[in-house]
This record gives sequence, C-alpha cells and structure tokens, in this order.
Amino acid sequence: MNKLFSTFLLKFTFQRQLDVTITFGIFMLALFSSVAGSWQANERVRNNLLEQGQRITESLARQSTLALIYVSADNAAEAVNATLDFPGVVSVEIRDVKQRVLLKRGKTDSSELPDQVERAGETDASVTQTIAFLDAESKNNWRFAAPVYSQPVSSPFNVVAPPELLGYVTVVLSKAALSQMTNSIFVANLATSFSFALILLFLIRFLSNRITRPLKLLSLSMGRAEAGESQVRAELAGPKDIADMAHAFNSMMSVLEERAAEIHQLNIELEQRVEQRTAQLEAANKELEEFSYSMSHDMRTPLRALDGFSKILLEEHSASLDDEGKRLLKVLRDNARRMGRLIDDILHYLSMGMGRLKMEFSSVDIAKLATEIGTELQATLPARRLRLEIGTLPPAWADRNMIREVLQNLMSNAVKFSPTDGEALIEIGGAIEGNDNVYSVTDYGIGFDMRYADKLFKVFERVHATGQYEGSGIGLALVKRIVTRLGGRVWAQGKVNEGATIYFSLPKNDFKTL
Repeated sequence: MNKLFSTFLLKFTFQRQLDVTITFGIFMLALFSSVAGSWQANERVRNNLLEQGQRITESLARQSTLALIYVSADNAAEAVNATLDFPGVVSVEIRDVKQRVLLKRGKTDSSELPDQVERAGETDASVTQTIAFLDAESKNNWRFAAPVYSQPVSSPFNVVAPPELLGYVTVVLSKAALSQMTNSIFVANLATSFSFALILLFLIRFLSNRITRPLKLLSLSMGRAEAGESQVRAELAGPKDIADMAHAFNSMMSVLEERAAEIHQLNIELEQRVEQRTAQLEAANKELEEFSYSMSHDMRTPLRALDGFSKILLEEHSASLDDEGKRLLKVLRDNARRMGRLIDDILHYLSMGMGRLKMEFSSVDIAKLATEIGTELQATLPARRLRLEIGTLPPAWADRNMIREVLQNLMSNAVKFSPTDGEALIEIGGAIEGNDNVYSVTDYGIGFDMRYADKLFKVFERVHATGQYEGSGIGLALVKRIVTRLGGRVWAQGKVNEGATIYFSLPKNDFKTL
C-alpha cells in the first residue's frame, strides 16, 4: 500500500493528485451520508411501524371483548376483517385465558415466531388498561400481543367490579413495507447525495484550478529556468503563499543572473589573463630555449678547444711529456667529452619539458618496442650477456617516440646497474589497474636504499657515488617528465644489492592530443 501511494505521488502532478483526492473524498462523504441518512430514516420508519402495530393490536383487543365473553368468533369477525385490511397485517389471532384459539385469520409461518406464552402479571386484577406490546420478532415479521379485559360494571351499592382478563389477541405485521421503504429511502438519499457531490465537485474543481493555476505557471517558469532560458520571471498571482514563492523565485533568478553576469565577466578577464600569461610563458620559453642553445654553443666552443689542444699535445708532443702529464691530459679530454654529453642531455631534457615537440598519440605495442630496444642494447654492448624477459603487456596509448625514450632510458639503466660478470636479466612487466596501464622494468643489480627513492627522479641527483657509473643523472628525471606529459606517473622500489624496479603508468584510452 505504501509503495502504491509513493508511486501515485511520484507519477502524477500536484493538480492530478488534488483532483483525485478531492473526488475520492467527496464521493466517500456522499456514500457515508447516504448510508447514515438511510439508517436514521429506517429507524424512524421502524419506530412508526411498531407504534402502528401496537395501536392496531390495542384496537382489536378492545373490540374482542364480546367475542371472548360469549365465546363467539362472529362477534369479532368485523373487527378482525378491519384489522387485516391495514397495510402489512398478515395474520390475526384471538385466544381465551386458557390459550385456546377462538379465532385465527391470515397466513404466517409458525416456525419463524416462538409459541405464545402467558406473561406473568398480566392476570393481575389491578391492571385496568389494555396495553399492546411486541411479543416476538423474526426476520420477516413482528408479532404484537395485547390482553383483553371485561368492562367494569357498577352495582346498586356503588361498588365497581374490577375488570376481568378474558384472553389475548395477537397481530402479526410484515416487515416488507419496512424493507421496501428502506431501499427507496437509500436509493433516494444516494441519488441526492451524489447529485450534490457532482455539483460540489464541479465547484471545487473550478476553484482548485483557479488556485493551482499560479502554482502551475510557477512550475513552468522553473522548468524554463532549469532548461537554461534566461530572463525567466514568474507571475505574481494566486494565494499569498504561492505569490510569495513566485516572488522568492524571481528574486533568486535576479541574483543568479547577476552572479552569472559577474562570472561571465570574470571568465572574460581570466581568458585575457591566460592569453597574456600564455604569451609571456611562450616568450619566456623562447628566450630560455634561445639562451640554452646560445649557452650550449658558447660552452661547446671552449670544450672543443680543450679537447682539440689536449689531443694535439698527446699526439704531437707526447715525447716531451712524462706519464703523469699524459694522464692529466687524458683526464682533461674525458671531462671535456663528459661535459659535452651533459650539455646535450640538458638540452634534450629542456626540449621535452617546454612542449616544443608535438606529440601524436596512437596505440603502441610496448612488448615489440622493448624487444627492439633490447636488440639495440645488445648490439652496442657485445661484451655483455643480456637476457630480456617480456611478460604480457597491454598496448599503450601514447606518442611512440616519447614512450621509446622512456623505455630506452629505463632499460639502459637496468643494464648499467646489473652485474657485469654474468648474465644481466631484465624483466619487462605490465598490468591493467583500473583506468591505467602499469608497466615495470626490473633488474637484479646493485639496487638502492628506499630512503633515497625521492632523489631518483631529480635532475643531477644520484643515489650512487659520482663516477662509479656512467651517466649525467638526467635519465630518470627525463623519464618522469615524459610520463607526466603523457598523463601518467612514475615510482620506484628497490633494495640494496637485490635490484630495483621502476614503474610507470599511462591512461588506458586518453585520446587527447597534448
């Protein structure tokens, strides 16, 4: 029942709910008033019929005195016939004091009514009036009874003899008239009630429409506002509370429009600021790029001079140099070349971060790309024994050149930090986790202390002694920068002398071109 009522509230409009509720209430009230009115009318008719039955019985009792005195039915025949002529009377009976039947007219089912019994006190000599009473009642009939007394007679000595009980009369009255009248009254009441109910319903419907029309208009205005229409205002009409609601709605719309205008103006100003900041950033990036290339050119020139003059000294003047001098010149050349590689790495790092390279996203087969890089590493390091194990890798949605740069750096690092006196095992793994594809590169080399894990992806930061391993310290920082541009993240796990694993994640299906 609660579910049905909830569905009714949610499915129908307020106007429909109000109409259904009022209609149901009015018709239930009409039905109740019809039943109540019919019941009251039925009680009044019943009481009237009972009073009529008592009067008929008392009249018959008074007219049956001679018949009982002379034990002659003929003396009461006329009174009995007159009694039977009354509407509803179905049978009449006269009995003497000993309950012997003197006269019986009419038809009635004796099984419906109990046998007559002599009532205590009815032979009391003090009784001087004939009073009828309801003797028995069945589904279809009433039976009334009344005692019959002799008339008082005066003696020569002024002594009045008390009346004598002569017998009884009974009258059976049918309930058919009551049932017929009750049905007629109920039908009449029902017709009248429903007629008034229809008139009242029409009037209430008319008034409810007048009352709810402003509410419907307010609802329509709210719907227009929800659809995004501007300058929507509700009509201030109807009852006070609905007019107050419309006024509150209009005030709210005014405030929202003012705020929308302010937000629009702020957006315009923000866009202008963004354009200005973008232009400034582009100018700064261009200046930085020009500066970096200018700096690299200016730094390369003395480096090349150092390397060239050192080479000339070693090749043309080696005879005039002792072993320590030759060693120092060799150290000078190595540092000059290392400085050149460092400059190249810095320029490459800056180019990846400043967004000068446009990325073209496509589906990249990571397993195939890792195999290609592994073959290249083996070719460049023929003295090393490399074993590459590639798991089931989901394809990546990324720029192929940049993702190759990431794998190249991670796999080169894995080989660099693996033991050199045996086979270097490099494992490439992958899995799908939620909305990301996660990849990993694992080696079983020297590892690192997790306390310094945050230093791995910073420029020029190292967790091993400088000079112990080749490299500029930019590789993992470059990996982080590229993966961040691709919309992912990088992290590492490791343990000293047990190897390290570098993880990076990429969105599964990010079709945006950055």
